[in-house]
Amino acid sequence: MSTLPGRDHTSSSTPSLDGKGGTDPDAKVGKSTKRTGPSYVYYRLYTKLGALESNHPLYNNDRFIGRIPSKLFAPPHTVASIKRSLCKLEDLSEPDKALVFTPISSLAPKEDSTRLSLYAPFGPGLSEQDPIALVVESEKRSEEVSQSETLPECPDDTNIHYVYYRVYSSEGKGEIKAKTSFDENDISLGRINTLLIAPPHTAGSLKTCIAKVEGLVTPGHASYKDKELFQDMTSDTAMSDTDDISFQGDTYPGSEEGDPVALVNATTNTAVDQKAELTPDGPYSNFTKRARLTLTLGYETNKPTWLSINKDEIVHTDGVIVSVRSPTTNDFWPGYMVINSKGEKGFVQQCVVEFI
Repeated sequence: MSTLPGRDHTSSSTPSLDGKGGTDPDAKVGKSTKRTGPSYVYYRLYTKLGALESNHPLYNNDRFIGRIPSKLFAPPHTVASIKRSLCKLEDLSEPDKALVFTPISSLAPKEDSTRLSLYAPFGPGLSEQDPIALVVESEKRSEEVSQSETLPECPDDTNIHYVYYRVYSSEGKGEIKAKTSFDENDISLGRINTLLIAPPHTAGSLKTCIAKVEGLVTPGHASYKDKELFQDMTSDTAMSDTDDISFQGDTYPGSEEGDPVALVNATTNTAVDQKAELTPDGPYSNFTKRARLTLTLGYETNKPTWLSINKDEIVHTDGVIVSVRSPTTNDFWPGYMVINSKGEKGFVQQCVVEFI
């Protein structure tokens, strides 16, 4: 396994005391380590394709980070036990196949026998800056992700680390518009938050995350092997899927707008691909009801929960009515969680859904 620029080869013999990689300036010998208030476990969920929304989100506008009281985790607090508890609380199956990474930047998962302290003042999973990363086999749930009306908004974070990228079509049409475009003068330039990329962080997991966000074919598809990810626009050879990437520093592939990574030979999912994803063994096996959308509406400011839609677009849903708040109006609207033809999942209002 080779290493790409940005991988930190150094390690410190001093353990992190503040959950952020630093030391606690107030720590003193003999000082009590007991918490004086409620204790919580913070975590992020992933499949191999990327981030997964939590059933117990911490913020309304960042539903990928969850928080659960430590008292809900039965002892002993081993990795195996914590996996079972998290999967049960998140309504996720096959906890024995799940992997735990602490910190998220770790290249290898923790052994099941490893013990994690859930009541210490500091440590893995005890702050939102140092959450546990749980990677599961499937995002399939028997119930939809809950929508709470009492969650706070995540404060603006100027320290977000992005990966900037461009996507090039396999049909020879050159660069194509990025679904995460943020500059109206350069719509082919996209970016993703590095926290959306599933660990372990490799060129392969970055490529897979971009493919998922862009609605392209993903691992297991016959055309996936043809997609190549280049470290920058001047690279002569593509990166290997096993190349390690660290997103902890300021310099890594795609860290600069002017020096993005490039995904080449991108292939879009076809109707046949979507049908395959909705089989009984697929991640959306309960999304079996077909529906036609009756309006074209854009919800750019309401992402990621609300889905931008097109008139006459065919979607799949489980048919369960949910009530979701609009971030722009603060009103709650009845509707459905759906999967569109690009594999994107999101909320649409009930009034625009026509079952077929």
